[in-house]
Amino acid sequence: MKTSKISMAAGIAALALATSACSVGGSPSAASTAGGTTKITVVVSPIVDAAPLYLGIEKGFFSKRGLDVKVALAPTPGARLPSLISGASQFGLIGTADILQGAAAGVPVRAVTTTTVTTSNPAEDTGKVYVAPGSSIAKPADLNGKTIGVGSLGGGGELSLRAALEKSGADTKQIKFLEVPLDSMLNAVKSGQVDAISSISPFTNAAESGGAQYLMSPGAIATSEAAQSTVVTTETFLKDNNAAAKSFIEGLNEGTAFAAANPQAVRDALPTFSKTPKEVAAVMQLPVFKADLNKDRIRIWSDLMIKYGFVKGEINLDTLVVPGG
Repeated sequence: MKTSKISMAAGIAALALATSACSVGGSPSAASTAGGTTKITVVVSPIVDAAPLYLGIEKGFFSKRGLDVKVALAPTPGARLPSLISGASQFGLIGTADILQGAAAGVPVRAVTTTTVTTSNPAEDTGKVYVAPGSSIAKPADLNGKTIGVGSLGGGGELSLRAALEKSGADTKQIKFLEVPLDSMLNAVKSGQVDAISSISPFTNAAESGGAQYLMSPGAIATSEAAQSTVVTTETFLKDNNAAAKSFIEGLNEGTAFAAANPQAVRDALPTFSKTPKEVAAVMQLPVFKADLNKDRIRIWSDLMIKYGFVKGEINLDTLVVPGG
């Protein structure tokens, strides 16, 4: 875990240094106009949380507001944040914990809305912990002295898992966290490489069909009602293109409301912009789609990040969180 955190922190620090040395977020012309239409690029990872963006484009929620919205793909926060800072993209959809790490390092991003929030219902949580079929591990405290496979180290998944384990009576100082590819988790726990896996939808479907035993839902325990995937832009873009920014946020929020009211539309769209097979999209657990950003939803994460040493010092939520632009 330490190596992952150090490398991530180094990357963010380098980004913050680059930010201070050049113009932030591109020029006001970053949202160029052609024939009265404003062009906006949004950098995302092609995951289900981005469905409101794709549905918004498909249903005309942006075009009716005079926007021509394009999608740029970047799989990691380490690629999405620089895209914003350089002005190549005007908005980004990023996990809240990753945004907070950037903000703590001085990267001048501004959070403006959400597409998904976490749930207090364990059954609806998109993240779940499993143990091997027939395992003697029956409760979180039984994981003391054991190894848990996680999709990535140093991010929101590990953070909520650590907090949930401690809330449930486990001692994370006695637990080893091992990074395991999501598509290899079932084999890892069945082979004994790890004693438990912390997986996310749709990979949870494979775990359950493979006989893995459900143990807990970390997000519902430790970070319920928090911002899950948050939309950010730069301070400069928000200042110099406020009307376009507000129009984009309104269009995306309409897409988020549509996704919440039409889960089948999300399932139909998901295979078109991600690698999720149709048969998996048809049954996988969908996140809670909700456009409802406020400081309390972000503070849930920031308090935990400070507590567990994922960031140093305080994060100014008054500056970071700008609901609606």
